Amino acid sequence: MFEIGGKCLAYHGPMLYEAKILRVWDPESEKVSVLREGQVVVVEEESDEGASGIPGELLGAACYFVHYQGWKSTWDEWIGPARILEYNEENLALKRSLVEEARNAKRLQQEQQRRKKASGSSSGAGSRRGRPEAGKGAGKKGGNANGVAGGGAAAAGGGDGALGRQEGASQPPAPRIILHIPVKLKSLLVDDWEFVTKDKKICQLPSPTMTVQQTLDSYEEAAANRLESPAAQAQLSEYCAGLRLYFERSLPILLLYRLERLQYDEVLKKQKFKDMAFCDIYGPIHLLRLLSVLPELMATTTMDAQGCQLIVKQTESLLEWLVVNMDELFDTENSRDYYINTSSQYEGVALGM
Repeated sequence: MFEIGGKCLAYHGPMLYEAKILRVWDPESEKVSVLREGQVVVVEEESDEGASGIPGELLGAACYFVHYQGWKSTWDEWIGPARILEYNEENLALKRSLVEEARNAKRLQQEQQRRKKASGSSSGAGSRRGRPEAGKGAGKKGGNANGVAGGGAAAAGGGDGALGRQEGASQPPAPRIILHIPVKLKSLLVDDWEFVTKDKKICQLPSPTMTVQQTLDSYEEAAANRLESPAAQAQLSEYCAGLRLYFERSLPILLLYRLERLQYDEVLKKQKFKDMAFCDIYGPIHLLRLLSVLPELMATTTMDAQGCQLIVKQTESLLEWLVVNMDELFDTENSRDYYINTSSQYEGVALGM
C-alpha cells in the first residue's frame, strides 16, 4: 500500500501533512528497506539508516520513516500505521477539513483576545520599565545633525547609511541580505525624512491612523486567511511577534530622529501612556523605518542563511500588504494629519539634546 519513495499523508499532532516515505521497517524480516538509485535495497543492521533509530513501541508493526514536504530534514521521523494515510482525494479532503477547523479555532482565539484587550482586562504587551532612554549613546555626538545617522532617505534609496549606524564606527563583515522594498514605500521613507529633518515636523502620537500593534494584527489576520498549513501560520505568528519585540527594543535607539527624541521623553512622562507598549503608541511609518533596516539587524545575529531568507520572504509579504493598504495606514491623502508642526521652542530643546 505504501511504497518507498512514494507520497503519503502523515499526522503530526492533530494535522495531516504531505510527506515522502524514505524508509520502511518490515517486522517479519526485521529489516529496513530504502530506495537507492531507483532500486529497493535492505539496509545493513549497523548502518545509521538501520533499525537502531526506530522507537521500540513501533517495532511490532510495519512503520515508515517520512520526510514532511517543505519542512527541514530535522523533522524527519519514524511513524506507525496509525499516523499514515494514503495520498488520495478522500484523505486530501480530510486534510483540508482539518486545516479549516484549525483556522476557525485560531480566528475564535484572536477574537477573544481582541475582546479581552478592548475590555481593558489585560495590560499592554510591554511597559515603560526597562525602556532604554533615547539619545543615550545613540546620536548625541557621532550621528548626523538629525540624530538618525544616515537618515531615512539613505535607507529608502538602498544606501549604506541605515538608521542608527554611527559615522566612523567600524562594522564587522556580514553576509549581504537583500530586501526588496517597493518603490512606493521608498518614496514614503524619503517623504518621512523630509517632513522631520527639513520641515521640522513630528508624527502625531498616538498614531492617528493605526498603531504598530493594530497594523501587525491586521496583517497577520489577512495573511493567515491565505495559508492552509498550520506550520506556515505558526511561522507567520512567530514572525509578527518577533517584529513587535524588535520594535519595542529598537525604537528609542534606532528608529527616532533627533527631533523626535524630546517627544519620546514626553511620552514616557505622560500618565495616559503609562504601561502602554510602544507598539500601541507609534504608527506604521515607524514600523516601516524598522523594516528598512531589518537586513542590517539580521546580519548582526547568528541566524543561519535559511532563517534569514525565511524572514526576508515574510517581510516582503508584509511590505506588499503595506502597499495595498497605504492610504489607510499612512494617511497619504492628508499627511498633515499624520505629521504635526513643532514650535521653535520645541526645536531648540530637541536639537540641543
